[in-house]
Amino acid sequence: MKIYFVASPGSRIVARKGGLYIVRRGRDGVERVAVPPDVDALVIASSRIGISSKAVRLAAARGIDIVFLDYTGYPIARVYPPYINKTIATRVAQYKLFLGDYGKNLAKELVYAKIVNQAELVRYIAKSLRDESLREEAYRIDSVATDVKTMNVDDLDDLRSLEARAAKIYWQVIAYVLPKELGFSGRDHDAKDPFNMALNYGYAILYSACEKALLLAGFDPYLGVFHTPKSGKPSLTLDFVEMFRAVAVDKPLVMNAKRVRLQVSEGRLDYETRKEVAKLVLDNLSTSYFYSKIGKRIELGEIIKREAWELADCVREAKEYRGFRAIL
Repeated sequence: MKIYFVASPGSRIVARKGGLYIVRRGRDGVERVAVPPDVDALVIASSRIGISSKAVRLAAARGIDIVFLDYTGYPIARVYPPYINKTIATRVAQYKLFLGDYGKNLAKELVYAKIVNQAELVRYIAKSLRDESLREEAYRIDSVATDVKTMNVDDLDDLRSLEARAAKIYWQVIAYVLPKELGFSGRDHDAKDPFNMALNYGYAILYSACEKALLLAGFDPYLGVFHTPKSGKPSLTLDFVEMFRAVAVDKPLVMNAKRVRLQVSEGRLDYETRKEVAKLVLDNLSTSYFYSKIGKRIELGEIIKREAWELADCVREAKEYRGFRAIL
């Protein structure tokens, strides 16, 4: 999955001679940079970036998604081509199955995959830092995953309780390995420390990639199985993204925390920090990981698309879905 990130205020996205270009003023006058023709999405990360209707039409004709982010990185709008394969069959099955036992079992599998991947990242960090104590924390997280795997899901609150137990151990590990000057003491969406804000921004980019994959697989992103349904809340996107958070966002931010520039200005990440966080996440989405379901390495962004299609196939046929297991 190739995503082109546009963040410089004052830039314009235009169409010229069959190509898309980013036009901005530089020190030496007007600069024109071509957008690669094989991108999957344009992510616009500033309210001070313009795009022409001709550029929107050309992007749609090429199947390029256009996503607008707010200053926190949350996708507030998107423009995507008006064709989605297998929409009816997938959505009918989704509406039929998600509110019953199938939905509860799917929620269990998504949470299980999330916790397993958190444990895998902790093992990866332990190996990288040569810190054996962290391996014990990974085992503790794995034990919670086992509890999830063996439970009968009658009440989603029980599942949420186990998810929270694993999260507490996981984020304590992250706080332990991060530079103390970042002031990170645990995961809090509303916290104002730079690392929590960087996580928010990185997750928002991941939401965009996951939501597009779900839409193209035919799903309604607003009907999920784990996150509480609410008007305007893309519950399925939030459910699906859980499997990928640790690998797609946490890993690059944690492993680069000592060298990445994280600056907060007026209660928000400044432009340079947003660009750096976005680059780390987008580069990681283009990084190849071993994908056990096919027995070879492919880009993480491609894994996300394949998982969405596999989930759609399982839902249409009312088959059990096995979530993404990271191998680091």
